[in-house]
Amino acid sequence: MQAMKTKLIRTVAACIAAGLIVAPHAMAQRQLGKKKGPTSKIYLAEAVGDSEIQNGEKIYAAKQATAFDAPGTVIETKAGAHNAFVYSNGTGMFVDENTRVEIDRFVQEPFKPDRNSPADAPFEPSISQSAVHVAHGAVGVCTSQLVSGSSMLYSTPEAAVNIRGGKVSIQANPSETVIDLLEGDVTVRGGSKDIGGQILRAGERAVVRATPSGQPSITISRIPPEAMQASDERVSVACNAKKTVTFEIIEKKAEEGLDAPPSASTPGSTPDAPPAADDSAGAGGTQEIVVKPTVPADPPINIVVSPDRLPGT
Repeated sequence: MQAMKTKLIRTVAACIAAGLIVAPHAMAQRQLGKKKGPTSKIYLAEAVGDSEIQNGEKIYAAKQATAFDAPGTVIETKAGAHNAFVYSNGTGMFVDENTRVEIDRFVQEPFKPDRNSPADAPFEPSISQSAVHVAHGAVGVCTSQLVSGSSMLYSTPEAAVNIRGGKVSIQANPSETVIDLLEGDVTVRGGSKDIGGQILRAGERAVVRATPSGQPSITISRIPPEAMQASDERVSVACNAKKTVTFEIIEKKAEEGLDAPPSASTPGSTPDAPPAADDSAGAGGTQEIVVKPTVPADPPINIVVSPDRLPGT
């Protein structure tokens, strides 16, 4: 019964998110369907401890500095482990220990002309739509400013969080979900009958609890001072991860056909990284996203000249 309720909440939450996009951004939605965008990517910027990444029917050990296709990916961390990821729209995500995250959907339009995405860019490079489920555990999310027409939905067994930008921590426990908003704008919904939801302000916490009636309750309060540090640390790691990588667009080779050899690994990936997901939206487009880890600039070389070599000495 609980599993059926969880599936119902996720289905309704996805429908609500779709409805929010269609009304105010109908034109943007029509344009999104005209051009196939590049297959969206996710980059593992930090991997500590034992974690697994599932893509399709294959399971891989998490390895730092790897990139792979995002749609349909499942991330699971064990005790004492954590990961930090960067989506190709510039969003950073911290995954705490004992956490399971399922990327149900993540699609992007082609990047804007002459608009490659530098590390920690203030705006995402194109319209994107994502739906991520946190089955249990805790995540920190740090976004760039989403462009008009984008949507970002994070769901849990009890709640759905529509993120319009900012910094947010989400904890999914067996009986409740805790959402701490540090910066930005989000709407929290609980259950299938909660159509309007409640808007959180920066510094506020929403606790969504399961009830015997099956309709979760939402309580809004200030973030407790003793809990602020943990939420801030999750979000800070997510924000720092954004600075470790850039995403750029290249055109696929038009001459490639059925007999073309397998494409080379994405820069920053490893041979055992998860393969491309053929069923992901955007597959078959004319562009592809390449991942380029950032390299710290070389420090300036200070040349010391002995005083006896200076003119006039």
